[in-house]
Amino acid sequence: MPDPAIYLGAILLVFFLRLAGVAVGTVRILLTNRGNELWSGVLGFFEVLVYVLGIGVVVQDLTDIAMLMSYCLGFSFGTILGIRIEQRMAMGYVNLRTISRYMAPSIAAALREAGFGATLSHGEGRDGTVGIITATVPRKQANRAMKLVHCLDPDAFMVADEARAVTRGWLPGAASIFPLAPGAARGATPPPPATEPAVEVFEEDEAAEPAAETAQPAPGPGAA
Repeated sequence: MPDPAIYLGAILLVFFLRLAGVAVGTVRILLTNRGNELWSGVLGFFEVLVYVLGIGVVVQDLTDIAMLMSYCLGFSFGTILGIRIEQRMAMGYVNLRTISRYMAPSIAAALREAGFGATLSHGEGRDGTVGIITATVPRKQANRAMKLVHCLDPDAFMVADEARAVTRGWLPGAASIFPLAPGAARGATPPPPATEPAVEVFEEDEAAEPAAETAQPAPGPGAA
């Protein structure tokens, strides 16, 4: 029979290995969904390394119930830990849509004053015309933007969706993942729109009408 202290240490080792492996794997999946290739690859390496170390201890004796329970608990808690870590990282951007019946202009103005870009449009709801404010904000500042909206209109309807790609626009810190057009420079002033060449219109002088309209034909030689 193994030493109880060593046996307990092995159980805890399996638990924490599985905890760390699943937490890293959960963060990797979330980053993969956002298109972050570099960090997804780095985390994938450590995820597989920890998995092999943990599973190598467990498969030595599959009849060891305590070791199996430690492995399964590590998986469960690792999933929760990975989600918490990703929420604290708060990477990416959020599309925030707000629908307000009476306070839409004030909400849009307040968001702009707070440093967010806001687009105001109007729509038709069940009870009449409503204002629709659309704003794309960093996830780390999404709660601040939502609290600002609720302070102005506690009854406002809000929807927050994850933005996979953000390019240009009024958004501090946003970087485009799309290439610029050939010859275009970031931040350059766009050229003015092309205008049609002016067409000169000449009005004919009424006095210069053809004389044929008023002159009478001269009588011929055989006229009486």
